[in-house]
Amino acid sequence: MKDLYKSLVSAAMRKYGVPEWLSPYIYKYAKKSNIGTIKQAIGFINVRRKKGQLTKSHVILPNGIKFDIKAVLHILNQFYYGVSETGKIAEEWARDPSINNTVDISNHFREIAEARAKHARAVRNMIEGLGGAIGEPAADIRKIFTDVRRIDDPVERLLATDIIIRDAYSRPFGFIFYKVFYPVSPEFMRSLGKLFVSENSTAAFSEGLIAEKLKKGEIDSGKIMDTSRGLLWLIYKSIEAELPLAKKVGIEPEAMLLRDISIAYPLHTLQSIGIDIDIDKEMKRIAKFEKENK
Repeated sequence: MKDLYKSLVSAAMRKYGVPEWLSPYIYKYAKKSNIGTIKQAIGFINVRRKKGQLTKSHVILPNGIKFDIKAVLHILNQFYYGVSETGKIAEEWARDPSINNTVDISNHFREIAEARAKHARAVRNMIEGLGGAIGEPAADIRKIFTDVRRIDDPVERLLATDIIIRDAYSRPFGFIFYKVFYPVSPEFMRSLGKLFVSENSTAAFSEGLIAEKLKKGEIDSGKIMDTSRGLLWLIYKSIEAELPLAKKVGIEPEAMLLRDISIAYPLHTLQSIGIDIDIDKEMKRIAKFEKENK
């Protein structure tokens, strides 16, 4: 049974092009699921020529799973707010007089602002194309970006937008939501696909700069981790708040997997740029902090 789980999960990871370090989190999900659920999950990927179906009331995936369109629109609205707000914040930071003497960083925030404006329009078009309208974000999502906007250190601003937010939201959204829903609605998903490519290319600047400053001792890794933990706890909290909806539409295990990946991904990136992190310990610390503060 264990070998069957691993073979199914490994096949899924190869299909998705998922990084190998994600395997422990996916195996954890697999252990809590029965074979039918695993096969259903694999059906997300192994769609062959099936296209799924889009109606006014439901999105039906190629493997037959049906989502209420309201649930899909709710998720898209949260994503729209995050993309749109990141662009607005980056535009404000690009004009900040305190970083005018750091042309590279100022120009980078300007590039982010321009890119996010295009991405926000793509998400808006998808929402409206599905018959929905732009709504108010959940309070927990709003809180994250309120805190991000308050960051005043240029390097920590890069950390927040190009590592924490990108890795916690865009990357998991990209390799799961995008690839799952593409067969259903390729005309909308193509424009979203450009978002994920752009996110990765623009973030290379920030990762390189932070790694260089860490190596030279120009920034404190402890301060970087304090900022990261604060934001990751809010992100964990925002995903936890969506679990009742996930349970209602029958994807609670998948939502919990996404929650774990959303926290692990930025921690792995921080580790890759030179910060000494015990990732399992950090994940438990964030989860414990959330439970203690409910």
